[in-house]
Amino acid sequence: MPRKTVRIAVIGGGNVAQVAHLPVYRNHPDVALVALVEEDPVKRRNLARQYSFEKSYDDLTRMLAKEDIDAVDICTPNYLHAPMAIAALRAGCHVLCEKPLARNATEARRMVDTASKCKKILMVAMNNRFRQDVEILQKFIKRGELGDVQIVKAGWRRTAQDWGERQWFTDESKAGGGVLLDLGIPKMDLAMWIAGLKKPTRVTCNVFGRVGKGGVEESACAIVNFTGGACLILEVTGNLREARDDTYFQVFGSKGAANLHPLKIHKAMHGQLVNVTPSLDGRRNTYKESYKKEIEHFVECIQKRRSPRTTGKEALGVLKILDAMYESASTGREVTLG
Repeated sequence: MPRKTVRIAVIGGGNVAQVAHLPVYRNHPDVALVALVEEDPVKRRNLARQYSFEKSYDDLTRMLAKEDIDAVDICTPNYLHAPMAIAALRAGCHVLCEKPLARNATEARRMVDTASKCKKILMVAMNNRFRQDVEILQKFIKRGELGDVQIVKAGWRRTAQDWGERQWFTDESKAGGGVLLDLGIPKMDLAMWIAGLKKPTRVTCNVFGRVGKGGVEESACAIVNFTGGACLILEVTGNLREARDDTYFQVFGSKGAANLHPLKIHKAMHGQLVNVTPSLDGRRNTYKESYKKEIEHFVECIQKRRSPRTTGKEALGVLKILDAMYESASTGREVTLG
C-alpha cells in the first residue's frame, strides 16, 4: 500500500528552517512543500524558488484559509509559537514546533489542550533526542545498566555574541526569557529523557546578567530534585569569556557513570570498572542527522497516526520547571513543585 503524501507548510524562513528543516523536507519522498509563510519579501521569494514551494504567503491566517495542508512546521520567534500553533491546530493541521514550545507553561498548556481537543499531533523539535549517541545512552540507562540514577550534570556555555537580526531574542516580552529558555530547555529535556527523571519536587535557581527592564538573563545555574532522590544540576550561559563554546552532559548512577560529549560509559562488573562504550562512526554529522531523523519521525507519525517521541505534554512539564526556576531566581528561595 503506497504511503500518504504529507502536505507541509513551513512557517518562518530563518536560520533553523534554512539549515535544518527545509533541506530534509525537499529530499523526503513522501512530502509536498505546499506553502511557505515568511514576512520578509526577499527571503520569501528566494526560499520559495529554491525549495520549489507551490505557494508563498506573508500571513499565516490567509495561508490556512486558502491551502489544503496536513501539517505546519513552525520556525518563528518564541512569542509567535503559541498563537500560530493554536491557529494551525484549529484549522485541522498537525504541528511541529521549534523549541522552546512556548514562552511559559501557561501558553504551552493552551497549545497542548488545543491539540488534544482537535485530535492532532503537537510535536516539539527536540532534535537532540534523535542523535545516535543519545539514543544509545537512553536505552542503556533505561535497562538499568548504571543502576539508580543519582546525579545528572548538564551544561551549555556559549561565547558572548552580537545577536544582530535576532534582536527579539533579548526582549523578554518576545523571547520569554534568556539562556534558560534557549539553552536550558533542550538540556533539561535531554536530561529528563535520557535519565528517566520524573516528578520534580524542588527547584533552586540563580540568574545573572539581566540588564534593564525587559532584559533577559545571560547566565543561570539551577538544581532540580526529583521523586526518588535524583538531582539535576544545570548550568547555562550565553556570555562565556573563553575561546570557544562548551557543552557537557554527565550521568552518575549507583553502578556506573556516563559522559555524552563524547560518549563514554563505565559500569561496575565483577568488582572492576569496565568501559562498555559502543563504537560509533565518527564520520557521521550527528547534528544534521538528528534533524533528518526528527522530521522523518514527524512525517511517519502523521502517516501512521502515532504519538511522537517529543510530545507537547512533555514540553509542558519542562516549562513548569522553568517557570519555577524563574520564580526561585526572583524570590531567592527554593520553590516546591507538584
